[in-house]
Amino acid sequence: MTDATNTLLKLIHDTKAVSIWNHKTGPVFWYAASVPGPFYVNTELVIGPALAAELLEKITAIIAATKDNAARAEQLNKLILGAYQMSPQYQQVISAMKLAAEREFPAGSFNVISGGERRDWLFSIPLAQELGVRHVFLFKNQTAYCKESFKENERALHVADLINNAASYFDLWFPILVKAKLDYIGTLCINSRGSNGLNRLKDHGKKTVTLNSVDLSFFDKSLASGLIDRDTRDEIAAYFTSNIDWAKRYLMHDVKLFDAQNLDAKSFERLASFFTNDPWHLGENHVAFFDAMKVEIAKRRNA
Repeated sequence: MTDATNTLLKLIHDTKAVSIWNHKTGPVFWYAASVPGPFYVNTELVIGPALAAELLEKITAIIAATKDNAARAEQLNKLILGAYQMSPQYQQVISAMKLAAEREFPAGSFNVISGGERRDWLFSIPLAQELGVRHVFLFKNQTAYCKESFKENERALHVADLINNAASYFDLWFPILVKAKLDYIGTLCINSRGSNGLNRLKDHGKKTVTLNSVDLSFFDKSLASGLIDRDTRDEIAAYFTSNIDWAKRYLMHDVKLFDAQNLDAKSFERLASFFTNDPWHLGENHVAFFDAMKVEIAKRRNA
């Protein structure tokens, strides 16, 4: 591994941009599909957890309070670039993205950088500044805004925090770019998780560059660098091989691992859905455990 790769790897672990559960103490992580997993990706934390939380809170407030796109963009630029200029760690992340952009996308192959509401902006705005190109804000209200005008069919590089299943690309960002009459050559992101989103983008004919793929190779590198231990790596390898077999081995024995009484509301609803709908068909062979979990769920709902 290169020094830059090692630095990013350590930063991802140190900031919990990828968090790994402790299967001896719990709690397990819950994904949007209402299924559990041993790790969770919060890419924005790589710039610093406290800074990321502060910026996202302020971004949300700006979007809620300011309806005019030009005014929004001015406030967002001031907020994010101000934080970027004050944070060496933030600058380190953007420097890695800049090197990747210059290496993977030929000079002159894109005229603007686009970023989508909200987390993309943490990376797209300062990267556009560092590369000396215009930034296009893509808002969830289906509009785009750029302070400087652009011509039809100019080419955009979309910058993102994370590619998972790429739903936001096809549901929001690509249609907004088309509506704005901007071509788009591809995307650059910090993390990708799984192959579904990457394959969708590849099939769409767009080049995709990711600084880090949260797959088994990531955990192998983490083990080699001393950032995780062998047991953790082996558990995650088991999860990648079969999430159902992983659940049988690591989850179906201790209700305390789920900490149902103290989960945030969203995670609790995902837990409740999992044990109610049994998507992995575990209930038949773990009847007593499922019954115990349903008691925990009822206790939380009746509290």
